[in-house]
Amino acid sequence: MMNEVETTLAIQMKRIAVTLLDMEQSRFVSASQTMDLSAIQSEVYSNFFESYIDTTLNSPKSVACKFLDRDNDIITKINRYVEYPDDTHFLSLANDLSNKLYQIMQNVSNSNGSVFVAHIEIIDEPYILFLKLDPKEAVQIDLETLNLKTIENILPDASSRVQKCALIRMNYNPLEENVYVLDRQSDGEPAKFFMETFLQATPIASDRKKTKMLMKELYEKIAESINEEQTPHLQKVIDEEFENGKYIELDASVHNIYEAIAPSENRNDFVEQGAKLFINEFTDRNPNFTPTFEVKRDDLNVIYKSAEGEILFRYDKRLENIEVHHDQVNGTYTITIRDADKIDFTLHKKPL
Repeated sequence: MMNEVETTLAIQMKRIAVTLLDMEQSRFVSASQTMDLSAIQSEVYSNFFESYIDTTLNSPKSVACKFLDRDNDIITKINRYVEYPDDTHFLSLANDLSNKLYQIMQNVSNSNGSVFVAHIEIIDEPYILFLKLDPKEAVQIDLETLNLKTIENILPDASSRVQKCALIRMNYNPLEENVYVLDRQSDGEPAKFFMETFLQATPIASDRKKTKMLMKELYEKIAESINEEQTPHLQKVIDEEFENGKYIELDASVHNIYEAIAPSENRNDFVEQGAKLFINEFTDRNPNFTPTFEVKRDDLNVIYKSAEGEILFRYDKRLENIEVHHDQVNGTYTITIRDADKIDFTLHKKPL
């Protein structure tokens, strides 16, 4: 049976390897082989890896960065794997990156941990996932005997405080953000040695991040003051104002949205007072937010994906001639494309 999933992430995992950093014993254990992807349970994949990836991309605590220069050795190592995308070169990449962190940590940290390195694709764009997790202990109760026992080397979930995660674009672009960083070991701010010394990257206020932040806060703030049945209209107004690739100015766009959603009664007050209050509060919270930027969106895809990823259907959510119906009685999905002859498309098979 097919599970319905709507998300901005369509993740495919290509390869993954794990290494061990034993700082107490000054020992680095490299990966000798990639993990068998077919042996990873779907629950582990969705609840563990996907949650880390989603948190790193979308958490307010994550930081969009770019590499300080194109001679960064991480770029060099990734490019070598891009040129020879096989298991041997992937293991070299995973071990080289993990060993680099191990060497740096010897002088700054005694935190043991496991490092997961994966080649993934998010909506067809390739990334390297670099995830360092500190193990912890847990206490388990036997429900029959009521005895307690300690379980070691439990991996923390994505909501835990201690973690280091980097999502690195494999297609390097010096003008764009190249890496997304999440490091909760220092209250949400990436540790200096991880970002500056290991990644050799610096935070940037990316247009993509600003777009996502402003759209989200506008929706949440205005939704508080309107009836629930109006929220679909609010979402449509925001989508139309924040057209992908459009250059916008903060004050003008906020006023446009308030005007489009304003009620007939007290219309001027709603627009002027509401827009002014939102802008003042938003800029107070985000003093470094540049008011003019290009809209860059990664939320324009509606995605239906089976639990194991065997079937994937993705379409632009702005298309109004596509309908997906799930018949729970018969266990079927029906995809209807009206006026299909107006859409120039072909079916093609992608290699896994």
